[in-house]
Amino acid sequence: MSEVLLINRDDIMRLTGLNGNIDEDKILPHVNTAQDIHLQPIIGTKLLEKCKQLIEDDELDDSGNEYYKALIYNYITPMLVFLVMWDFMPFMMYEIANGGIFQHNSDNGNSPTKEEVDSLIQRFKDKADFYGNRLTGYLCDNSNRFPELSQGTSQGELSNSGQDIFFGWNF
Repeated sequence: MSEVLLINRDDIMRLTGLNGNIDEDKILPHVNTAQDIHLQPIIGTKLLEKCKQLIEDDELDDSGNEYYKALIYNYITPMLVFLVMWDFMPFMMYEIANGGIFQHNSDNGNSPTKEEVDSLIQRFKDKADFYGNRLTGYLCDNSNRFPELSQGTSQGELSNSGQDIFFGWNF
């Protein structure tokens, strides 16, 4: 399956108020990482693939997919947005290029202190935790609506069957 992202730049801008001048190429790789590292262990590989397939095939609005649409828009999107920001923030001030690693400097502003940046990063993590807890609660209450939650896994896939999905929410 090609890389399908469950959120886009507009979702990130809408939910965070991030400046519209942020280069999409710098932030979208963090979406893929957040889906793989943080979302997949919660919902499992099968449900992640199902969500991606519905988006790729443009079938999210089709009859019978209402629960998947609600899952993605109401629960996954807000969590992923703040996970992406949590992941992106440490890299935001830097550019890695052929000549090395460069730190951007503002011509008309002051650079924040490390403590201020760490505080912002922590706030994104706290929001991601909140939305992650909402997601796991929703999946607990509606597991019968997502058959992928109980499907077996192949080698290399992450399972969410049993209690593993609902415990150990850690970043």
